[in-house]
Amino acid sequence: MGRVTPSFRQLYLKQMEALKKSAGFRDALLDQEHKKAFDLLVKDAWTPEGAALSNAGVPCVLDIMNLMANIHNKKRIEELRERIHKIETRLDNI
Repeated sequence: MGRVTPSFRQLYLKQMEALKKSAGFRDALLDQEHKKAFDLLVKDAWTPEGAALSNAGVPCVLDIMNLMANIHNKKRIEELRERIHKIETRLDNI
């Protein structure tokens, strides 16, 4: 009999359940801002990019999720950097 390998989606959902379940990782976070940040990663970075995560070719689901979180953070940093540059330019013109 052949071995049944779970799909990335199954592994991802299992990992998310483990991170979110009662007495799991999320609930163990003491800082409310960390909990909000975790929820935002799920909402803004991991969930919408599910197809990219499944095509990453990285063997560990949590590693893929970490990669996507880093990409999302870089995107936000660049957005903030651009906003700061625009504000500095406006201040210089004043």
